[in-house]
Amino acid sequence: MSKRLQKKVFDWSAEFSFSAILFGLVVLVLALDYLFWNAGYTTGLMVNFADTAIIGALCVALLYFAIAHVDLKGKLRALGKSYNNLLAQSERDVLTGVLNRETFVSQAKQALEARAKNRFFALFLIDVDHFKQVNDTHGHPAGDRVLVFVAEKLQAHFPDARVGRLGGDEFAVLIEHSDPMTGKWANELCAEFAAGLAGKVNIGAQRLAVSASVGIALAPDHGKTWSSLVINADMALYASKKNGRACSTLFQEDMLTDIRNEKALVRELRAAMLLRHLRVAYQPIVDADGQLIAFEALLRWRHPLRGVIPPDVFIPVAERALMIGEIGYYVLRQVGEDIADLPEVSVNVNLSATQIAMPDLKENMLDILAETATDPRRIVLEITESASLAVNECIAGQISALQDVGFRIALDDFGMGYSEFNQLRALPYDVIKIDKSYICALGSDHVTDVFVSAVVDIARRCGKYVVAEGIETEDDLLRASAAGCDRFQGYYFGKPVFLEEIAGDRLDYSCEPVEQAAIHGVG
Repeated sequence: MSKRLQKKVFDWSAEFSFSAILFGLVVLVLALDYLFWNAGYTTGLMVNFADTAIIGALCVALLYFAIAHVDLKGKLRALGKSYNNLLAQSERDVLTGVLNRETFVSQAKQALEARAKNRFFALFLIDVDHFKQVNDTHGHPAGDRVLVFVAEKLQAHFPDARVGRLGGDEFAVLIEHSDPMTGKWANELCAEFAAGLAGKVNIGAQRLAVSASVGIALAPDHGKTWSSLVINADMALYASKKNGRACSTLFQEDMLTDIRNEKALVRELRAAMLLRHLRVAYQPIVDADGQLIAFEALLRWRHPLRGVIPPDVFIPVAERALMIGEIGYYVLRQVGEDIADLPEVSVNVNLSATQIAMPDLKENMLDILAETATDPRRIVLEITESASLAVNECIAGQISALQDVGFRIALDDFGMGYSEFNQLRALPYDVIKIDKSYICALGSDHVTDVFVSAVVDIARRCGKYVVAEGIETEDDLLRASAAGCDRFQGYYFGKPVFLEEIAGDRLDYSCEPVEQAAIHGVG
């Protein structure tokens, strides 16, 4: 029987029971009224036929009333049970079955407010690593399967705890205990949970590796209220992401200082962009004869008080502050302003994952180049590792659209992290840049030799170029050349230098000594 039909039957039955009770009450009142006014009590215990009929009808009505009453009570109990089931369901996340955000937060607040002196709590905030890339690469059904998998592992590894989904790919676990809980114990629990995730989840015919970052805060040590505890656990989670993800971190007081310092750095970075204190340096890319064929544009920040702030410090800060798109446009604009004074070669500009996901990327970039009278055919866009990791049809379409208007595409740091040969089929590209870690290992590691040779062979067959990064010595150059690379970049040919240090007519970098390159360095 369908739920709709069941509901109709229940409604009709309940209405009938109410009508029966009402009818019984009416009959009862009328019968009592008749007996009170018309019964003949002068004949003693004898009553006439009419009185007998009325009394019989009254008994039937009372019996009918009793049956209807019992039936109605049963229906009310069933209704109450259905309501409780519905209430329980409303407290659960529809997808994963764990507590939803509202219920989890409400229960956590109540538990912490009612905390006795001998009760202790541990709050774990869990964030699934690279979840957006799972959705983008494998589709939302696969993302849902990952969330269900993580929720199952949380319930299995934290069986006596409250487990909730706070939204998206964020989960929370609250453990209550009569004994104090230590950071070591909490980290051990997280290690067991991470080992459970390592079992991988089935996505169709694939087995997908899953990891998570965890932030931990303990009550009362790190806070006695929900608001203080969740803020501190969130800072610990942020530290886990900053430390490379797939790890757990216990809250420490000095994290407050780190957060304040990063917020200050974000403010100063915005000011540096506004005042144009960020500058672009250019590093040469040469061919096998040492002839200049391109520059890579690299951002540099010389702070008036802090000194030189390395890109590997301020770029991650910019990414976390959602400023990386603005910085990308900033670099492109400066390149456009500088390009007329550079030798007649192309300039490589890095493109982040955040930028490449922007629907108006092409239009914004073309507007900047139009403002600076720059031909897009002189710009090579380097797709970073994080961008190629999120490859899907939409991303590939974005890159193809950029190629169609004249930009060339380079796959940067190829071979690092999650890079796969499948990207050579999925992404349109013109240049492959092999990561320097592979170049350094050439000749000493058989797997590296095979990998680099395979990349070079694929590029040649497709009519593409291969750039060997990290060429710092003549030996590096010889090994990369022997492996088949036809373009080179590294300190051996020159460090990144500012525009005023580049001779506009210099094309030959074959004789650049290391000592001279060091003089040109900017740190």
